[in-house]
Amino acid sequence: MRHSKAWIIWLVVTTVLLLTTRNPVYLFIILGVVLTLGTLMAKQKTQQPWLKPNLRFLVTMLVLSALINTLFTHVGESVLFTLPDQWLLIGGDITLESLVYGLINGLVIGALYITFNIFNLALSIKQITRLIPNVFHPIVITMTISLTFFPSIQRRAREIKEAQLIRGNPMKRISDWLPLLLPLLITSLEKAFLLSESMTARGFHNQRDQFSNRFLAISLIFATFFIFSGWILRLYAYPFLISFSFYLLSGGFIVFALFYANRKVNITHYHRETWSWEDVLSSILLVAAGATWITLLTTGNLPSTAYTPLPKLLLPKIQFQGVLIFFSPMLPLLFHHHD
Repeated sequence: MRHSKAWIIWLVVTTVLLLTTRNPVYLFIILGVVLTLGTLMAKQKTQQPWLKPNLRFLVTMLVLSALINTLFTHVGESVLFTLPDQWLLIGGDITLESLVYGLINGLVIGALYITFNIFNLALSIKQITRLIPNVFHPIVITMTISLTFFPSIQRRAREIKEAQLIRGNPMKRISDWLPLLLPLLITSLEKAFLLSESMTARGFHNQRDQFSNRFLAISLIFATFFIFSGWILRLYAYPFLISFSFYLLSGGFIVFALFYANRKVNITHYHRETWSWEDVLSSILLVAAGATWITLLTTGNLPSTAYTPLPKLLLPKIQFQGVLIFFSPMLPLLFHHHD
């Protein structure tokens, strides 16, 4: 897969799968898929070792989540040991069920981190910034400048430091670093003025917007109102179909507002992305897997997703359709040799 929108679909489907289940079997399946995918992509892009730092973060999240949940959640039948009740907040029974529940939450957090890490690995900065709607093009420019600012500052600081060392400055004490600040500040200001002059010469943001910002603001306000309305109705146990209708209406307002605003903002894009058959096929399969997953959840035909070890630790149930859907994020693996 190469197209940025295909990777957006992959990211959305994978994130939804991770956030809508606590079944450890399903979570381990998707974790194995993303770890394998990330390792192959990092090897293909000849980057630094990718697997080790991600596994380190995953283990850290597992330990922290298990520790916090075990100390502050005293629920479960399998008591490991008991802390004195006089100990504030953490006093009480330390149970195996709360430990397992904390490990599951840590597994979700670690898998989400790895998922977004793969998304960042798959797309370049140019592709990510192009995903932002045209109406927000000043934000895109600001993000691009910000992302390139710190590397240039670090490179310039390294050059100034080498020049100071050649001139006999040992750069060991804090006072020895003061001669580095003034050249670095002057260089940064010169580059900032040069960038602003070049952007002005190219007419950046010199023309008035051809649409009313008031229309976009009103549409987003209505969308926010419908989102909160659906959420409040769910709190008061109204039928899910009513809340879901409000969510769809809110999404419709957002999509229509952005579509209308994008057509009114004229921006020239060079080297547009093209859809390959791998992108189209993987996107269709991912959308089908996500739609099937949501349908099974809303109709209650997939009870194995609602696993919880509290108050008694039991083995999680497994359903074939759940296992099949959780293997869907591996679709980029089938096309990785084409990238």
